[in-house]
Amino acid sequence: MKAIQDNNRLYNFLSPLVQFGTRCHYQSFTVRGLENLPTDGAYIIAPCHQQALMEPLAVLCFAPKPPVFLARADIFRKPLIRAILTFLKILPVYRIRDGQSNLTKNNEIFDKSRDVLLDGFPLCLMAEGRHNDRHHLLNMGKGMFRIAGETQLKLGTHPLYIVPTGIDFDEYERPFSNLVVNIGKPIAVQPYMSNWHDNEAVALNQMRQALAEHLSPLMHDIRDEEHYDEIFTLCNILNPTMRRQKNLKNNAWNRFRMRQEITALFDSKEASKTQDSDAAMQRNSETLEKARQYAVLCRELHISQKALPDRWSLPLTLLSVAALAAFLAATVLWAPLRWIVLFCLLSFPILFIPTHLLIRSLIADPQFRSSVNFGVRFLLTILYTIVIAIVVACGDGLWMSRLADLGAWWGVVPIALAHIGALLEASVVNLLKAIARNSHLWLLHLLRPKKIKALKETLQSISATL
Repeated sequence: MKAIQDNNRLYNFLSPLVQFGTRCHYQSFTVRGLENLPTDGAYIIAPCHQQALMEPLAVLCFAPKPPVFLARADIFRKPLIRAILTFLKILPVYRIRDGQSNLTKNNEIFDKSRDVLLDGFPLCLMAEGRHNDRHHLLNMGKGMFRIAGETQLKLGTHPLYIVPTGIDFDEYERPFSNLVVNIGKPIAVQPYMSNWHDNEAVALNQMRQALAEHLSPLMHDIRDEEHYDEIFTLCNILNPTMRRQKNLKNNAWNRFRMRQEITALFDSKEASKTQDSDAAMQRNSETLEKARQYAVLCRELHISQKALPDRWSLPLTLLSVAALAAFLAATVLWAPLRWIVLFCLLSFPILFIPTHLLIRSLIADPQFRSSVNFGVRFLLTILYTIVIAIVVACGDGLWMSRLADLGAWWGVVPIALAHIGALLEASVVNLLKAIARNSHLWLLHLLRPKKIKALKETLQSISATL
């Protein structure tokens, strides 16, 4: 029987397509620290876990070899699902909630995991063992470290590493947001083996603590659970101000770094390390209260917390609306442009299907919604592209007789347009959303001037604290 890490031609064929779809699912896909992946030994990739499927897909996009993943066993119950997950190189891990009798099955899983590492393939385990709906590092289980220790015993002097990997989504549910992958320095397992022989539990706890200390700085980790919402609000509204102060470009990496810095300023567990004066702590407390008021005003106005800090000027908003209106008018009135637009839409209509709205009403757990949305859009795109390519290829001599005589090669055109559409999808959707968001905000200036004024004054007061 083939091992899960063995070469699979169908997997090798589909993997680049999935990676392409994953990158297209985001406005930007930023990876830092690839040079930290070990080249002199086996390694376990240990990302933080805030989404269901999206972190494994992110790992798939940067791992130099096909990684093998471990996931909770309850999703393997149905034979068809189990077969699919095994094909995707995912192994089940049993927890106490799966039944005491099932825990012994982990021995076989751990043996397979060690074989993966011994064969030179990366093993990926979510560091926290469960996903989390907040930018906050949870406590870690011991399974990863038990696999690491037992594998290091078999490797002897050959090194094994745990690679801490921060993964940050600036939006959990909204499609076409931004993803940042921050790969840290690898943690060598060998130094912990002296304690392993004497007291395995101590060695496990030492590795667990080391990973937590290495992983937290690589992610957006808000430790202050009491004031989590207020600090996250500050991360949204102070980001543009801090970037301008530091003369940084508005890109995903810089926004992520600013969220980390803002958190360090206001997170009580971090701020206490650098801000000793009572006056500074009092100022932080007042700022947190203003952030709470700002969030309330945003909910009353039905706008995003980022809408006002990231707003466009009124002239730019009017110009954007006028340009969009002119394009739509030209599409309606000028036949050549109309046919080009219609053919592009025919080739890739998935662009404008709001699948996330349907999924939001069907999926209760917010951390699964983005993953389900990705899967639905990916499968719809594949199926629709195949169908439309066949239709277009067979349309020569019928409804396409006036076009260039390419024969069945016309079927390649919608395939190419689907790839181009997937690449442009995030930019187009986010541009249209930005036009709508800014138009709505400036309309509120006319309809709710007092509320907007209060929102601006609160924002200015908060920004003055930096």
